[in-house]
Amino acid sequence: MMKAEGVAAGGLALALSACASVGGPGVSTYYECERGTRLKVDFNRNGALVRVDNGNTQMLRQVPAASGAAYEGKGGWRLHTKGDEAVWNTAARTAPETCRRVAVPR
Repeated sequence: MMKAEGVAAGGLALALSACASVGGPGVSTYYECERGTRLKVDFNRNGALVRVDNGNTQMLRQVPAASGAAYEGKGGWRLHTKGDEAVWNTAARTAPETCRRVAVPR
């Protein structure tokens, strides 16, 4: 019996780790952007915690969007997601950056 339980538990852990790599509510979602920026985004009920290039991190609050989901934070940080794509911008940039969701960061 213990062997079958161990196999079932191992299969469950593997399935959960596969789900975590592609993101969704409560897990990390990763984006790679056209100019090389990498984002790790943890979505929650009211917003998104965004980590840029494994450095700066900021909590963005969800704001109304015509389609998809939009998030804004201090200093002009803005993330707009729709499907597997996102548009990322900060006040320091003159133009937004187009990003694509990836299963795991490189």
